Amino acid sequence: MSKKSKVIIFLISLFALSLMVNFVFAEGFEDPFGVENVNSAVNLETFDLREGIIRVINIGLSFLALIVLILIIYAGFLWMTSGGEEDKVRQAKSILKNALIGLVIILASWGITIFLLDKIMNVIGGGGLGGGGNNNGDLPGFGAIGACTVESFYPTLNQKDVPRNTSILITFKEQVELDNLCIKDNAPCPCNNGDCNKINPQVIKIFETTLGDACKTNPCPDPNTNISEVKIAVDSLDEPKTLILTPTNFLGSPTQNTDYTVLFTNDLKKKLDGKSMFVTCGSDYFSWNFEVSTKLDLTPPQVVSGRVFPSPDNQKDTSQTTNAIAATAQILLSNSSPHTFTEASLESIDPNTGTISNLDNYHGSITKFQITVTQDSSKAQLFNDGNNQLLGIADFDAAGQIIFPNYFTFTAPNHEAGSAWVIKITPEQLADTLTVGPITYVFVTSGALENNIIVPAPYLREVQRDNIITTMSGHSDVIAEIGVQPHQLNLKARIAGVAGNSITLETTNPLVLGLTQFSGGVDRQENTTVNGKPDRPMNSVIQINFNEAINPLTVSGPASGVKNNLRVVNANAGAKGKDENCAADSDCLSYKCLNSKCEEDYLAGKFILSNGYRTVEFVSNNKCGVNGCGEEIYCLPANSNLRVELRAADLSECADNVACSALSPYNNCKDSLNGLGYSICQDSPDADSHNYPVADANNINGIVDVALNSLDGNRDTFADGPKNFYNENGIPPNPPDPAQKDSYQWSFFISDKIAIDPPVITGISPINAIGDVPLIEPVKVEFNSLMMGSTLRSGTLPVNTGTTTVIHHLINLWSAAPSPLGYWLSADNQDTNLDGEPDKTIAYINHSIFSQSMTFNAQVGSGVKDIYQNCFKPSAGPLCAATDVNPSCCFSSSTADLTPEGNCAE
Repeated sequence: MSKKSKVIIFLISLFALSLMVNFVFAEGFEDPFGVENVNSAVNLETFDLREGIIRVINIGLSFLALIVLILIIYAGFLWMTSGGEEDKVRQAKSILKNALIGLVIILASWGITIFLLDKIMNVIGGGGLGGGGNNNGDLPGFGAIGACTVESFYPTLNQKDVPRNTSILITFKEQVELDNLCIKDNAPCPCNNGDCNKINPQVIKIFETTLGDACKTNPCPDPNTNISEVKIAVDSLDEPKTLILTPTNFLGSPTQNTDYTVLFTNDLKKKLDGKSMFVTCGSDYFSWNFEVSTKLDLTPPQVVSGRVFPSPDNQKDTSQTTNAIAATAQILLSNSSPHTFTEASLESIDPNTGTISNLDNYHGSITKFQITVTQDSSKAQLFNDGNNQLLGIADFDAAGQIIFPNYFTFTAPNHEAGSAWVIKITPEQLADTLTVGPITYVFVTSGALENNIIVPAPYLREVQRDNIITTMSGHSDVIAEIGVQPHQLNLKARIAGVAGNSITLETTNPLVLGLTQFSGGVDRQENTTVNGKPDRPMNSVIQINFNEAINPLTVSGPASGVKNNLRVVNANAGAKGKDENCAADSDCLSYKCLNSKCEEDYLAGKFILSNGYRTVEFVSNNKCGVNGCGEEIYCLPANSNLRVELRAADLSECADNVACSALSPYNNCKDSLNGLGYSICQDSPDADSHNYPVADANNINGIVDVALNSLDGNRDTFADGPKNFYNENGIPPNPPDPAQKDSYQWSFFISDKIAIDPPVITGISPINAIGDVPLIEPVKVEFNSLMMGSTLRSGTLPVNTGTTTVIHHLINLWSAAPSPLGYWLSADNQDTNLDGEPDKTIAYINHSIFSQSMTFNAQVGSGVKDIYQNCFKPSAGPLCAATDVNPSCCFSSSTADLTPEGNCAE
């Protein structure tokens, strides 16, 4: 066989092998970078027909492909071992040709089958299988949520048993242009929450999935099966991000469940630049499905018991504080003065036939030397006369001078051999020193520098004491003061506490300066007795969790906008309202006293709705510092007693029984004896009847759910309207107090402390680099503390540090596929220590169906915060010991290698 033929066979086999590997091993590969590997698994509880069909086809084709692979390998082996035999070569060519034909047939069959299934499923309303941005297995446009401009929505994707009277909610990450969102008299108009409040059917489409979008032309055909009689309410006309869509008539049917599709077209514009909201998304629209049941929602919403923060608390904690004590020391001055520096001096030379010079070079303690001339008269030796130790030997110069380094210079013009001299010296005297902490002071006679202490002449202890105090007056750690006795000097640490006990105090002359070391320093100690629940730090975020989605209109936005429905106030008895006289902030409901007058009747700040519209949080507008990521934090009033008040909405009024006739079983219009001051529909003429729970859609003035049911504050499952407050702080009597109705309140205490510990991730699921993951289970992230729900969202958060803008990531999920995955966040607070209040949060990354054999990456960034506004540090991940050098945790390993966007580098 020729070399060319062998190369061709090798390339064909390699190509076929690569195709077969994709077929046979696609569901079990290991990512070479250790990135989280999410693969498919059959989950019987959530089995999807489309995924099942694809899986069966893939398995069948995989076996066929494996046979083709074996045939190709066998043909190649037969050809390469033919040894030139024509029969074997011909047989090998035939097998190879047939195998390649079979491969083409297999690939074509797979492609045709997937194409047909895709079209069939689109026709029957199940969504496509691929193409058009459909990485998610549901609808092509669903990828706009998470990685793109959609933040959250309700009902959720493929939600079942949605009540017929539900509203549809959607929140965008950017402000929405309202000019063409609504129509009036069939012409576009800017939505205004008033007379221009009907959806533009070319921008927002709601239709039964099986019927499809009937409004593909402009104007829509008549009759039109799309749901076009829908009112829009906007959370804020100034900064519109959330839309509340309320159909005029109930969705669905009283006899059978109905699938619906909601579609926002690319005609939905951004307020900032007028471009399509989906211009940067994988598709130019957003769409999702849900199933409407046959029933109406007539169950009012409730605040989940034990799921408010701070928890109800009736008693302020008591504290006993021990003030810090400064460490002290003492110096006692003797009658002898401290030594100052004196140079060495000559006493005598015997015989007196030589001279001494340069004695200032000598700093030793020897007092008597001997110099002896050697036999050749050219050198002399220097000895310690006390022990005859040789100290040095040197040469005479022509003038009879000899230098002994580090001692002195001796001159003797007549220095005959054997000559000797005895020299007596008074050694130099070093100055005494006093060391206090990091500073050493030197005693001098004059010419004082910064750390020199003058020794008076004549010496007086009182004057010496004053000189020490004067010199030490600028010491950073110690204060010097006059003692009780004239010769006594007291020292005190400037900062009280145990640390002062370790301040250094030393001297070179303890006979002149008697020292008593620093001692007695005690740190400030505070012993707190918790009464009821602990008082919470003042950087707390107030959190309320409901058992179902809440209408955003009356609970979201600045405190000034929702004050009649939801507010935080001073709970102290006698707290004064707006414009009443005050002397201090604590006198006012608002904790704000300005010019001796109380401002407003509520704490200033903002309310944020999150977690699938089930969690409301209040953040004060009182700046009190920054967190570890440079973001400003806001504090509630220190040492305060606060109360949160939620008002139930007024119920729909009725004029007579005719007005209630369509509201079975609430067919009885009862008069004002119900305590509300107006007539409402009830289910019985008896005294113990129950009210129709729905609020007036044209005048929502309290807390309602997405079906407009008014708040059930006392959790008796019935709606009583805004009659009295149910107080969560009280212990309900048995039976419950009938006076406590459906407005809701609780109170708690705030301390003067600030919590600074950042949250830590304690667990993730699926774990890093695991395979065979179910296709629809959410990704779970478990934190060690209660989290701020409004930061458990997707995308990024720009933070202005004053000099630059830093991009902090939130919670994100993405794959290697070119089309985006649709995902959204939810959270659940848990009481792990069973003390009646939540103490940690589990965040869930919900997503559309994972694609099979695809790697998915999950990310938690520093934009996520705990309930005290402390940001998550990306190094605090499971099994990850990050350092200052490697501050991030990527795939369970610490690293500093991030992409320019701040993501983990693969």
